[in-house]
Amino acid sequence: MSKLTPRGYTACVDAYLTPKITDYLTGFSQGFQNSLKDVSVEFMQSDGGLCSIDNFTGYRGLLSGPAGGVVGFSRTAYKEREDGKPPRSVIGFDMGGTSTDVSRYSGHLELVFESETSGVTIQAPQLDINTVAAGGGSRLFFCSGLFVVGPESVGAHPGPVCYRKGGELAVTDANLLLGRIVPSMFPKIFGPDANEPLDVEATKLAFDKLTKEVNAFEMLQQETRKGYIARHFTPEQVAIGFVQVANETMCRPIRSLTEAKGFDVRTHVLSCFGGAGGQHACSVARSLGIDTVLVHKYCGVLSAYGIGIADTVVEVQESRLVDYDNANALQDALESLERLEHQATKNLESQGVAYVSTRAEKFLNLRYDGTDYGLMVQEPDDGDFKGRFIDDYQREHGFTIPNRRVIIDQTRVRLIAVASTGSGSKLKQGGQHTPTEPVAISQTYFEDVGFTDVDIYNLPLSPGMIISRPSIVIDSTAGVTIVIEPSCTATVTEDLDLEIHVENRANASADKESEDFVDPVKLSLLGHRFMGIAEQMGRTLQRTAISTNIKERLDFSCALFDQTGGLVANAPHVPVHLGSMQDAVRYQIRKLKDSWLEGEVIMTNHPIAGGSHLPDVTIITPVYESGKPTFFVASRGHEADIGGLTPGSMPPFSVNLDEEGMAVESFKLVENDLFREKELRSMLEEAGSRQVKDVISDIRAQVAANNKGIALMEDLMSSEGAARVQKYMKEIQNTAAVSVQDMLRRISIERGLKPKDSVYAEDFMDNGLRIKLKLTIDRDLGTAEFDFAGTSAEVGDQLLSFLASSTDEGCTIPPALTSRFGICRFTGT
Repeated sequence: MSKLTPRGYTACVDAYLTPKITDYLTGFSQGFQNSLKDVSVEFMQSDGGLCSIDNFTGYRGLLSGPAGGVVGFSRTAYKEREDGKPPRSVIGFDMGGTSTDVSRYSGHLELVFESETSGVTIQAPQLDINTVAAGGGSRLFFCSGLFVVGPESVGAHPGPVCYRKGGELAVTDANLLLGRIVPSMFPKIFGPDANEPLDVEATKLAFDKLTKEVNAFEMLQQETRKGYIARHFTPEQVAIGFVQVANETMCRPIRSLTEAKGFDVRTHVLSCFGGAGGQHACSVARSLGIDTVLVHKYCGVLSAYGIGIADTVVEVQESRLVDYDNANALQDALESLERLEHQATKNLESQGVAYVSTRAEKFLNLRYDGTDYGLMVQEPDDGDFKGRFIDDYQREHGFTIPNRRVIIDQTRVRLIAVASTGSGSKLKQGGQHTPTEPVAISQTYFEDVGFTDVDIYNLPLSPGMIISRPSIVIDSTAGVTIVIEPSCTATVTEDLDLEIHVENRANASADKESEDFVDPVKLSLLGHRFMGIAEQMGRTLQRTAISTNIKERLDFSCALFDQTGGLVANAPHVPVHLGSMQDAVRYQIRKLKDSWLEGEVIMTNHPIAGGSHLPDVTIITPVYESGKPTFFVASRGHEADIGGLTPGSMPPFSVNLDEEGMAVESFKLVENDLFREKELRSMLEEAGSRQVKDVISDIRAQVAANNKGIALMEDLMSSEGAARVQKYMKEIQNTAAVSVQDMLRRISIERGLKPKDSVYAEDFMDNGLRIKLKLTIDRDLGTAEFDFAGTSAEVGDQLLSFLASSTDEGCTIPPALTSRFGICRFTGT
């Protein structure tokens, strides 16, 4: 049965949630006269549509709150332009206390029909909303030279330090210290009795303590590392550093939502809402290259506003499994759409919902034969579903699959009923507006200018008003603070929204390549960028691959490497790949030397060359500058079948590599700008592969993923400067090494060991073979020696490991550092 596992998860989630929700709704209704029997009551669903109280279910409402925000900004920010050009696509930026939700709108609500929430796969229509654990309550950590924000949250209780309940430092504290939150404009609701103002002094003391920790680390590095020049930080510099890292954390899902799908993020408008979004919107927009931020007059309650103006939606579908090019089958599918529209209309009428008009959106779920990845294609104006499918597939994946059948998996109709009450979005004319003069002047800290005077305004402002200097706009009723940063100009629209033009200044970073010191903030920011690029490579590979192994089981990894082949960032994919991929890259560097030319792509899977088991094929692409490699990108994927004794290429009783399939030590997959498909096909056929076409398609997908990584890295080097990027590639590895040294010293102290002492461990495999380890820790040097003397000798079966897979230690160091070469740096043999 197709998609049995996610369908099972969905059924379990619904069985858990719906009875609880039904009980709550029953109690809710009974609190009203006649239990609301003659009243239309509707609830928001995850797909952005309303449904009647009787039809509301748990699995369809998981993202109902964020979905309201998407409806809100789609109705208020997606507008015709004065020059007559089509509206600009909009990114929704909803920042709250514990997390930030980002989404995209370009004329229609973008739905996904399978998603993951808290590790559980849900098969139900949901708006495409990405959530990142970064909000006003995200905790601030300084870990071995890195500024880290979240994912832990201080929560509403005890909350940040400034809440007077003994909390920890959070993003809100950083904004308070920097003057981006004005305490006098906040209600006195803090402290044990909820009657005190924000505690500015406690926040200052906490940042003073953290700043001493940062400066102590800097001095230690200067004392112990040759050539290291320590920076001295002020509390404000530490706070702004954490704000910048928080901003970059929130930029990552936005880049994923746009760039990973083939859209240019710079062409979008950023619609900012949520309680904390206005404090960060200008910085986030500038980091992304976006020039326009729109803040709606109801930004503090835009999700609720969106629910209030949403339409009622009824969805019905039928399963199918037919060839699109079969005329009879296609005609039957089109007739199914008509039947479903009629059925949806009857369902809508049975709900008793008031509406003035309806429109039906008709979809076919199409996929290439032999793949599991389908696209829900809405009926185009010319009725050519297949043509639209091919165009969408090309845009998302960068290629199509010629001469492959297109399969219809499902017909679906989404009937939308426009409410008779209207949207309520029109502004009443007339009335008095707040004077344009500021109500106060305060001091706010910005990175380039330090503390500067800013004007404080209260909403609402007068239409047409222009704010061209650093300012803070406050809506005390909704608890919203909007920071207008230097080089930004805000205009109040006729609807009393705030439109902010962000001047995207040339990045000064590119002009500072010769700086001697290492900036921990820049290190943290670039660490996020490196990891984000590796993650986008992974998403590209997942979308473009054919096999279930990669697309569904997610058995792949993508990574960036410096010019020596040292691991810089490995997205959190398959753990066994973390330590071994850099060995594969370095093996090729040693083997090929100067014969590895620019534009050539290498394929390898041999254990002697840093491989794991043979189905894991690694594709490596170098990037050259001035005739020398500046960095490498690589992707490793578990291919469906590379030959051998059994389908899947993992025979349980193999004793040599030939029995497992194709073994490649080094093969130039792309040479002279040509993909050597003929030679690759020959190797697979000789090894006995049973799925040659699909394996070749997946390897092409790995090449495409590498190309995506190269394009994103080149953009980063263009903005930051190549020398700076390479410098921080090395430095982030050094930081990882320092983290391991700290961990080893901590273990030595906690176990009461001597300055140089050993601990022992022993275990046995299922077949009785012994694994024996003597671990000698040198506390002064922060090093460890792993001695496996006494371990059983190698045996002649398939239960063998390889050195490359044993060189990664990630469980006992900060998560931000678990995918760096420095954590497995060797000082001996």
